[in-house]
Amino acid sequence: MALYLSENPPGPEGSNGNLNLRCFWRAGSRELKGKLHRTPSPNQERSVLSINMFKIIQDPIWGPIEVKPEFLQIIDTEEFQRLHWIGQLGLCHMVFPGATQTRFQHSLGTMHIAEKMGEKLSSKRIGELKAAALLHDIGHFPFSHSFENFFMEKYGISHESVSMDIIRGKAGSGQIKDILEKNSIEPEVVVSILAKSGEFPLEESIVSGPIDSDEIDYLARDSYYTGVNLLPFDFRRIVSVLMTDGERIYIEQKGIPAIESLLISRFLMYKSVYFHKTVRIIQKMVSRAVDLESPGKSTSSMKDLQFLDMLKHGKGGDIIRRVERRELVKLTAQHEIKKESDEKSFRKEMNDRFPEAYIDVVPPFSFKNDDRVKNRIDVMAHGKYLDIRTISPLLHSLYDSFNMRKIFVYGESERKNEIENFTSKFFSS
Repeated sequence: MALYLSENPPGPEGSNGNLNLRCFWRAGSRELKGKLHRTPSPNQERSVLSINMFKIIQDPIWGPIEVKPEFLQIIDTEEFQRLHWIGQLGLCHMVFPGATQTRFQHSLGTMHIAEKMGEKLSSKRIGELKAAALLHDIGHFPFSHSFENFFMEKYGISHESVSMDIIRGKAGSGQIKDILEKNSIEPEVVVSILAKSGEFPLEESIVSGPIDSDEIDYLARDSYYTGVNLLPFDFRRIVSVLMTDGERIYIEQKGIPAIESLLISRFLMYKSVYFHKTVRIIQKMVSRAVDLESPGKSTSSMKDLQFLDMLKHGKGGDIIRRVERRELVKLTAQHEIKKESDEKSFRKEMNDRFPEAYIDVVPPFSFKNDDRVKNRIDVMAHGKYLDIRTISPLLHSLYDSFNMRKIFVYGESERKNEIENFTSKFFSS
């Protein structure tokens, strides 16, 4: 790309012949850089500036994020702009009023972190890596993860599968696929990274692995916007201790304290925010409204407010209005639970006796494997890879706590004694 300028181009401080031009935009700034050389013309000798344009987007978490033209084009698509209207934490703002951050913000942050990690670990697919990080949530459903189970059970789709269809051009406008191809970024490689096919193990781990760009961004962002300020980890220090053999990501033994700080932060966020009792109650109530309405597959591409308005005027409208008035169901019973089979038996009997009650297990049994909790982190010690939990007693104790589960029953206050008596007999037998 070339820009023809006068001999003495105007800069932000006047015509000073500076080779760096800066054009400041409301959303940030765009900086034009290049080498000045002379090109003859029929009338006069003119200066030519070859330009590498990019936009700086000011982020409250990571500061200025540099976004290059090919990614600006993706951001400007209808599919990506929709993420402005998808809340990062679903219904969490009903409890933490500041938690109004969006998937749009998170996606930009994830791309920024992935780029830094990719540069540190010498990724050979930095363009595809950044695209995968930017687009990993492009197919998210309304209210983020809140109704993921509904769309999976009803239609067999996940936000990951929808994201990959959009990237391939099988869903949406097809613009994103065209933009990637025009900028020599292979859509199928991007999809392979997101699908964790095993073909690009380093890039796959950077986007979704034991220490990944996705989690680093959402932990920092969610902590900031909820106002809980629980994060002791230093992103720059974490990146500095990462190592790779070209496939897996690992750390040296001296980097354990940095990773401990990240994983402690994760644990605290789950305890304080993601598994907050009132957040879970609201989630369960709105999910009941979704089950009653049984919305069509096409609603998965709605924005949050569109989806909520549909529910409010549908079969579960009374529940939505109760949530809006803050008339929430109450905790009526809680017990420790160890086996998934006990949960299934309990749900069946509760559904027969108290079909209006809401049941919740925290943490869910789906959090029992390494892929979900992502607690398998390799440490290079004494010439071999070791699981960090075998070296860090602190982390070993933290992960043991994820196996300590409670089952909660929510319902109307007037039935509290009846529900409590029944549940006590069930779990004491």
